Amino acid sequence: MSTGISIDENVVSEFNEFKLRSKYRYMILGLSEDSKSISILKTAPSEATYADFLADLPSNDCRYGILKFDYDAGNDGWRTKMVLFMWTPDKAKVKPKMIYAGTKDALKKALQGIQIEIQGTDASEVSEEEVLAKCKTISK
Repeated sequence: MSTGISIDENVVSEFNEFKLRSKYRYMILGLSEDSKSISILKTAPSEATYADFLADLPSNDCRYGILKFDYDAGNDGWRTKMVLFMWTPDKAKVKPKMIYAGTKDALKKALQGIQIEIQGTDASEVSEEEVLAKCKTISK
């Protein structure tokens, strides 16, 4: 499904910097003011926490989030996964939910290196425990 929404070229270049140089802990992406593209709404420094990330997801609007998720993989030591979140909370309006769902594949194609995908409509679906469980099942 194509929505006609483009991915701002700045998103791709900043993502590549983020991925290669650990420039940020996470990026929050969303519709631009003119609703014609996906753009960067916020970046967080590498010392930001998972709680900071969750606090940047609005309760009544959709967002994409890209997070470097570090976790202990047991005998394999510490691992880092690039996680793409599609946040479409229950309180968000239907039109943005449809736009975000329809634009996700284009975003994923533009951002090479996403390893895990999380879709959340409420806090339980994006909890740190849920993300950790998904990371551990994929790293096996």
